[in-house]
Amino acid sequence: MTWSIVKNSQKGCNQAHLFQEFTQEEWEAYPFAGEEKLKWFKDAKLGLFFHVGISSVGGVDIGWSRHTHKLPDPGEGFVPDEEYDSWAKQLKMEEFNAEEWIDLAVRGGFRYVVIITKHHDGFHMWDTQYSEYKITNAPMGRDYLKELIDACHAKNMPVGLYYSQRDWHHEDYEPVDTQAAERCDEIPFFKMKEGKAWRYGARHPEYIKYLHNTVLELMNKYGKIDILWWDACWFGGMFLEPMWDALKLERKVRDCQPHIIINNRTSLPGDFDTPEGRVGFVQRNRAWETCMPMGKEWAWTGTGLKPWKEIMQQFISSVCGDGNYLLSIGSMPNGKIAPEETDYIRRMGDWLKVYGDSVYGTRSGPWNPGYYGGSTYKNNTVYLHILNCPAQEELAFPLEGMEIKEIACVTGQQPDMVQDGENLILKNICLEEDCVDMIIRIEMKQKIAVSQEGLEVWEEIDEFRKESSIYGEILDKAENAAFFDLEKERKVTALRIFTKEGTLQAEISSDGRDWECVYDDSVKNGWLNLEIKGYEAGATKIGRQVRFVRINAKEEVVKNVILYGF
Repeated sequence: MTWSIVKNSQKGCNQAHLFQEFTQEEWEAYPFAGEEKLKWFKDAKLGLFFHVGISSVGGVDIGWSRHTHKLPDPGEGFVPDEEYDSWAKQLKMEEFNAEEWIDLAVRGGFRYVVIITKHHDGFHMWDTQYSEYKITNAPMGRDYLKELIDACHAKNMPVGLYYSQRDWHHEDYEPVDTQAAERCDEIPFFKMKEGKAWRYGARHPEYIKYLHNTVLELMNKYGKIDILWWDACWFGGMFLEPMWDALKLERKVRDCQPHIIINNRTSLPGDFDTPEGRVGFVQRNRAWETCMPMGKEWAWTGTGLKPWKEIMQQFISSVCGDGNYLLSIGSMPNGKIAPEETDYIRRMGDWLKVYGDSVYGTRSGPWNPGYYGGSTYKNNTVYLHILNCPAQEELAFPLEGMEIKEIACVTGQQPDMVQDGENLILKNICLEEDCVDMIIRIEMKQKIAVSQEGLEVWEEIDEFRKESSIYGEILDKAENAAFFDLEKERKVTALRIFTKEGTLQAEISSDGRDWECVYDDSVKNGWLNLEIKGYEAGATKIGRQVRFVRINAKEEVVKNVILYGF
């Protein structure tokens, strides 16, 4: 969701809302934790995110399902406020056992945990003195947060606290004065009325006092806290630092917890970046962490999980981009982790017991990620992670002066590996369908040094190649619309649309509810080739998980449609 950058740094993509810019002066004024305090975090690679709150009573996603989303947040949830808030009087979590949760995290190979303390719904998962809307007033009657933190400390598990500055329940919360602004459909989702400049609401200073009090209470009440995980970022100007008096608060936090690291979701640079719902860009000069849900929602909803292989490849891709992977799970209303989530975590632990050396304590490189996968290294050892079988017959990895001492494939079927001049060549790569990762371990004769730019791997991907599977049907007459249901999520790599002259819009969706536009422009007579791309560790990767495709045109311009994929 957000990367912090210095203005005019030339970094970015066409999705500018993913970046929050700061002047050089603002950047230099920020009290960064520093590399020494970040080292454990960059070594850890894998964190477990406990998304738990009163929403589990209703089996819906946390926070966002509540009807009221106060300005500047857009949209509305589907659960009436009265019903959502009433779940606070039903939350029992009678089988919650903090030690079991943390034992499971250890078993799964996770090296830190992050715990929701207060989400956007405003419900406090600890015994705060600043609100009655809290878990110790629920039927559970226990300090959930204290029990989890104590269990983490007992296992020497680093612990982070998530705190949302948003609060749709608190009566004083008004970061944008609704008398001077109105809602709109485009980022930042509000616009000032004519002649008005941004200001917060008249009662919002009281909310800022409450925010500071509760955050500092967390920092002083529960012992060592390793991460503070905010959740209200700049996001195209949507939130601003004065809405929280954030710099002042963060300085107080660092006084309370001198070793703490803080993310970048409070309209300040932060110590690490936080792409969300996607694997981030390769970035070697600054720590980052991508967060992903294990299922389709962040909290437990009982609606199923993503494929285990997909989760593992997202994790590996994050590490290859020099980032961390924060995996979110919830709990059932009774306080137990669902059996299917438990099984996934145990399988991750089994994999990491065997192959953990290829991720823990590594850094990205020397070769940049691509369609094939990526690479990691530590000292003089490189691990090649082959996640996708390339289209061409071989991959070429430039050595740039590195000398290979020993090389071996430690997983799966071994490809042909030869050194051809200044390149390591891999041929006859064969990945079985259920293969998570082909790992090739390469010991170099010298310690490896990797620049921020890294080394590019030669690979050639043709998303329209004949051997690609074809989904859907070919239309035999001109139309102004086409709709495809692939029955389940499939990896779609491209759309080829044969058109007459006119205008056309093409959209994709994984669930039929949320649609992403991949083309909206004029077309000419002939084939329109649309690559369906995603980002994996900074590299553009062909293919997205798609179930539905729809094409609409103002005129009857659509003649043929072909969907390509694997």
